[in-house]
Amino acid sequence: MPRRSEKNEVPPADDAQSTTSMAMALPDDDWLSSLRSELAKVQKETIARTGEDLQTRAEMNRRLLQDLWEIHNLFEDISVHLTMEPSQTIFATFTEFPHQWQFKETFDFASVKNFELKDRAPGWLGQALKIWYYTNKEGDPHLRMIYEWCEGETYHRYSGWMRVITQAVLYDEVVDKVSLTQFHHILKDLVTTWYASHLNHDPNHLTNHLRERYPKGTTQTKESFRAA
Repeated sequence: MPRRSEKNEVPPADDAQSTTSMAMALPDDDWLSSLRSELAKVQKETIARTGEDLQTRAEMNRRLLQDLWEIHNLFEDISVHLTMEPSQTIFATFTEFPHQWQFKETFDFASVKNFELKDRAPGWLGQALKIWYYTNKEGDPHLRMIYEWCEGETYHRYSGWMRVITQAVLYDEVVDKVSLTQFHHILKDLVTTWYASHLNHDPNHLTNHLRERYPKGTTQTKESFRAA
C-alpha cells in the first residue's frame, strides 16, 4: 500500500479554536450602545417638552432613595424584612452593610421613575409603599405616593382566586410644586403607624389609620398564591 504523504495531512480541527476564530471574524456591531444613546436622547427630549429639569429630578431621586433605604433599615432593626426597588446594590456601595454606605456617582439618578418598599413579613402579604412619576392629561409631570394592601380574596369563575388590592393616596403633586417638608410629614405619619402596627402584630392598625386619614385610590385584583 502506498504511503500517504505527510505534506497532505490535515491537522484535526480544534472546536474551541474554530469557534473563537468565527467569533473574532464577526463585524464590530455597536448597535446596542447606539440604541441606548438614542433612548437616552428620547428620554431627555420628552422630559424637556414637559418642562422638567433632569437635575432637579436627579436630586429629588437621591433624596427618595436615601429616605427609603433608611426606612428599610429601621424595620430591619426590629426584624421586619422589606424589599426595595430599585435595589440598593444598583445605586449604593457599602463599607459596612447596611448602615455605612454612599451613592454611586456613576448611577443615573434622573432615570429612576418607580420606587417601592414591599413588606415581606408573614401576615402582611400585598402591603407596599409605592412612589412613581407620571404625566397627567395636561402633560404635567407628577409625583405620586400610595400605600397598598390586600383587603381579602374573591373567587372568579374563570380566573380563580384573586386578591383585592386597595390603595390609599398619600401624596400627589406636580413635580415643580413638590414640598419635601409636606412629603416627609406624610411619610413620617405612615412609617410611624406602620412600625407600631408591626410591634403590635396588627396590620389592621395601619390600614384603619390609612382609611380614616387619606383618600382611597384605585382597587385592583391580583392573582392569589393559593390554588383554586
